[in-house]
Formats: sequence, structure tokens, C-alpha cells
Amino acid sequence: MQRGDLLLHRHLQQLGQPVVVISAEPVPAWLRSLPGLTEVLSPAACCEWRPTTAAAVAVLPDEAGIDAAVLATWQSHGVRLARRHGSGWRVAEGPLPRSVGGFAEWFVRRLPVVAGWFGVLPLQAPFRHDGGHCWWVSLRGLRRRPPGNARVPMVFEDGRPLPHPDSIHDDIRRLGGGRYSVWGDGLYFSTSDGSDPAHNGRRYEARIVVPGGAGELTAPEHDETSFAAHLAGLARNRSGPPPVGRRVLIVISSLGPGGAERQFAYLVRGLCERGFEPGILSLDGFEGPAGHYLSLLRGLRVELLDGSRVNPDFTPERVGDATRCAAAVEALVRAPDVFANELFRIASHVSVFAPDVLHCALDKPNVLGAIAGLCVGVPRIVLSLRNVNPSHIPRLELPWFRRWYGVVAGLRGVVLSANSRAGGADYAAWIGVPVDRVATVHNGLDADAVRVPAEDAVTALRRSRGLADGDPALVGVFRISAEKRPALWLEVVAALRQRLPRLHAFHVGDGPDAASMDARIAELGLGDVVHRLGRQADPAVAICAADLLLLVSEFEGVPNVALEAQWLQRPVVTTAAGGAAEAVHDGVTGRVVELPTAVALAAACADLLANRERARQMGQAGRAFVARAFAVDRMVDESVALYR
Repeated sequence: MQRGDLLLHRHLQQLGQPVVVISAEPVPAWLRSLPGLTEVLSPAACCEWRPTTAAAVAVLPDEAGIDAAVLATWQSHGVRLARRHGSGWRVAEGPLPRSVGGFAEWFVRRLPVVAGWFGVLPLQAPFRHDGGHCWWVSLRGLRRRPPGNARVPMVFEDGRPLPHPDSIHDDIRRLGGGRYSVWGDGLYFSTSDGSDPAHNGRRYEARIVVPGGAGELTAPEHDETSFAAHLAGLARNRSGPPPVGRRVLIVISSLGPGGAERQFAYLVRGLCERGFEPGILSLDGFEGPAGHYLSLLRGLRVELLDGSRVNPDFTPERVGDATRCAAAVEALVRAPDVFANELFRIASHVSVFAPDVLHCALDKPNVLGAIAGLCVGVPRIVLSLRNVNPSHIPRLELPWFRRWYGVVAGLRGVVLSANSRAGGADYAAWIGVPVDRVATVHNGLDADAVRVPAEDAVTALRRSRGLADGDPALVGVFRISAEKRPALWLEVVAALRQRLPRLHAFHVGDGPDAASMDARIAELGLGDVVHRLGRQADPAVAICAADLLLLVSEFEGVPNVALEAQWLQRPVVTTAAGGAAEAVHDGVTGRVVELPTAVALAAACADLLANRERARQMGQAGRAFVARAFAVDRMVDESVALYR
């Protein structure tokens, strides 16, 4: 069921008329639950069907191939026809127009410039590939109206509208499936099946349409202000004590190879050990890299929900209890276009799972998970804030994050937590809530998962990179992107090399700025000093091959690599970046450098590299510190406390 299907369900419920479903495919549960359903017919059987009332609706969910004469007969009996229109529906008396045809078709194909002036533009090669499933094409020939006008562009494939307008560009690239976005003078779009639009033999065109025209079902409201008021009403109507149930649904972008993802895999494992019934809703599903940490859950009873598609068991009757079902459905219908479709997918899973607690992590899952939970009526919703607010990292920010954090943060039943005090304070100021509204639950380090590597493996790595016994070395384990400041890291290495001619540096990781980092290595003459190891399944060998870990991030939550390095008895030198200062006991397990300059950081590193005994003592203290302050059991217990 898609959000457009919910609109049809609601529309037919309000009409209160008999419904006949005509389909060549198995009829899904939501169609079978349509109010007033009287019959389900095959395309062959429908030729003999005669409506017994003039107030009936025939629903065609697929290309059933109904003869035009049959449709005309139904029209003569006053039958309304509901037919697919992209991801939505059109409902009108008699047959509905499917595409441009006749003289209009000739006009569009032969005179595209003139047709574009009247609001129809054929999309033709060259199509520029924009990564993944995404293609770009110019819309300069399509005349559009000023902002605020009701007329909007839609994209059609062989006369049928593509189903997902106004999609996020990353989703177009990753998920495809007919997602598209009109942006400036161009169109970012994906074909329905991921094929190349220049060679798949299909016709593509952009048309200016009026929402609700020709019987198209549209939501009654799309503005964010009215939806926020409706959501606040739902939250006020909730009653009762905190939940005592055991069903906890984790909502997260994926279980990909990231720090937050690993923490929530640990949390789910801990919940199972404590008798909870956890589920994981992954917005990106679990295929390929999105399922990286599934191995940590092997053998556990955990329900996995694929948030990249609507839950197949969802029907509108499952949204909340009977007393709030209508209000909840109305909320999902009225959701703003900017996130309506993704919100509906999340809400479908939350509704079917029926959790006592919804625990969300990272910005998009936090905001949309909270809204879905409020719509469905989940008693307790925990939003886990990781790192610092997304305005620091533009590639992770969407324009509506801040305003909707502000809406949900003040509603009943919503609890905020962060994995560092610094990160919590940063989010609180950004959202506009008192800092004491944000609880702190530090990350947990699973000591059993941090394998101390064999000495032979460590020695082999050092020798393979030309290090002799006693040569000093440092290591960096970070994603190569702007917030990790790879250029500063290299400048520290270069400054240290001036003091310590035998110094070497290992780097583990990859990222979007890898080429720039490699170029900077060459510029600084560090080609035989910095050893880029790329992504490593187990970075412990590189950490133990070095004398210390150097982290120079601009901002951090609680960096897991700093905890791991201390557990492996290596001191950490870090900038005072958010939760990084909380992950290291300054002067005891490493150094926290307030001034983020190459000179200051190099001085801190040089002090430890020159005093091996002091570095060894810090390493021993680091293991004890992490075991005491960052145990996984402590993280799980503090998370459970938020549920109560």
C-alpha cells in the first residue's frame, strides 16, 4: 500500500458506495479491506458484470486490459472508475484519459518547442548520468508558472506518471524506482526499472498539471503549519502511564559500517539479553552494505523490517486503536509533500510492529520516526542524537530537519538523548530546547569484539611498509571527508617528520576526499611516510602497529575508534571536538588539544613519541578507563532507563 492508496481508501470510505475490484493480479490486503467491497472480479469475468446500482465504484489496480465498450457500458450505468495515476489514483465517471493522444500526440512529438510553451515537453537525449539510478535532463523548454501557482510539473514514462515526485536526490540515485525531482532548469529522475532512458525504448515527457485535475485524488492540505497543529493534537490526546511492555522498535537509516549503526546493533543484542522483543526498521533495507552489522545479531530473535518499501501487511485499520484510527489516518493523508511518502512507509511498519517504545537514531530516522510514532500512538519515543547537529555537515542536512525537530521535541512522550554532553548541548541550542532536556548516554565498547591482533600480524604490517624496529609511528582511522580534517592530519605528520626523521603514519579508511588527500600527500613529500591502507575489516592491526592514535576532527560524537585504541593500550591525541574530549581522560589516557593547529597537535604527539614509557602507562590506563566508563552493559541499561 502506498500513500496514494490510503487516499483512495479514505475517499471510498467517505463516499460510502459499493466497490468492485477488477484485477489480473492477486488483490493485496488493503484493497480487500476497502469499505463497501462487494466483489473481486478477473478481467474476463468483468465483461459479464452489470452494476446493480448507479452508485458503484470499479477499482482497477493494474493494467487489466478492459475493453472500451465495457467501460462505456459501465459509464452508462453511472459507475465511477478508479484507475492508477502514478503512485496515486484518479476517480471519475466513466473512462479516464491515460496519456496524450491523437493530434495532441503529433503536436508534442513534431513541435516540442511550441508544446513546451503549452506545458508538455518531450524528454530526449542527451541524458546525463548523475550516479546510481539517477539521470539528468534539461527542462529549459518547459514553460512553468511562478512559485505558488497550483500548476506543477509531472514526469511521464510511456504516458504513465512516474510514481515518486519531489524525491531526495540521494534516494533517486540509491533507490531509483521512478523517483524524480525538478530542480532549477533540470530534472533529476530514475526510470521505473533502473534502465538507461536513452536506450530502453520508452518515451519520457514532462507535463504541467493541476493537482486534483481530471479526478486525481489529492490530500486536502499540504502545508507544514496545519500538519504540525494536527500532530500536536494527537500528542495531547495520548494518556496513560509510561509503557511497561517489552516491544522495542529501533528506527535507523541502515546497519551499514558506521559508529552509530554498530552501537545500535550492540543495543539490540543487550535488549534481547534483558528479555525485550526488539525489531529493527532500516530505512535503506538490509541488502549489501546496509546489512553490514547483521553479523552481530546472528542467532538472536530480532524482527527485521525493510523501510525502503511499505509493509505488505499494513492496512488503514491497523493505525492505532479504534478510537484514534481516523485521526491517525487523517494525519498520514495530510502530511506535507516534503516527506509524506517516506513518512507513510515508516508509519506502515511502526503500525504493524506495534511497539511499546520507538527508539530512533540519526536525523532523518529521528524526525520521521517521531512523527510516525505520534501518528500511530506509540507511548514512548526516544530520539538518539549522534555527533553534532547537521548544520555542521551540509551533505547530511535537509532544510526541514531543524523546524521539525523543534515541533516533535516539545510533544508529549518524546525523549531526547545524545551520545555526548557536547553533542547534546549543540543540538539543544540548534533545536531551541533547554540543554537539560537532552539526556547523555555515552557509547559502549564491546571489549569482546575488539580483537587484540597477533604480534606476527603487527610486525608483518610494519615490515611491509619499510618500518624498522623502534621506528615511531602514528595511526589515523577516519572517513576521508571535510569534518575529519584530513589536510590538518597530514600537516601534523609533516611537522612531526621534521622532528622525527624515522616517523611513519598509517591511515585506515576511505571517503569522498580521498583523491584530494592523496594529492596533498604528494605535495608535502610524504609519499614514503604516509601509508594509506584503505578500508579494513579490522583496523586493530594498524592501531597496534603504531605508538598512538591521532584524531583531528572538527566535530565528533563519541568516536568509537578512540575507545578502541585505548582498549588496545594505545594513547590518543585528539582535538577537543565535541564528544572526543569526553572519550579521552586528558593527561591520563592521552591528550586533548584545545588549539586545533598543526603546531599544537604535533607538540602533543612528539611528547608521547619521545617518552615511550609515559605512552605505555597511558595505554594501560586507557584500557581501565574504557572498561569503567564505556561498558556496553552501562549503555544498554541507561538506554532502557529512558524507556521508563
